Amino acid sequence: MSNLEPRVSKLEWRVDNHSNQLTRLHNQTSELRDELHNINKSLLQIKWLALGVGLVIVGESLGLGGMMRVLGV
Repeated sequence: MSNLEPRVSKLEWRVDNHSNQLTRLHNQTSELRDELHNINKSLLQIKWLALGVGLVIVGESLGLGGMMRVLGV
């Protein structure tokens, strides 16, 4: 029975350590989720900027009337 005391104590220490690790992992996951959201917003802005630039280039090359015909307006 005296052997059980150190073993139980060691297991309690491990459980506490694992609990701390899980807390850190959850915090890190939350931070990574926020960073991915910010990256996604930046990529969407780049996409719409590129689309706008493309429309301006097409508009300059075709003229306003030609561009309206291409867009179907």
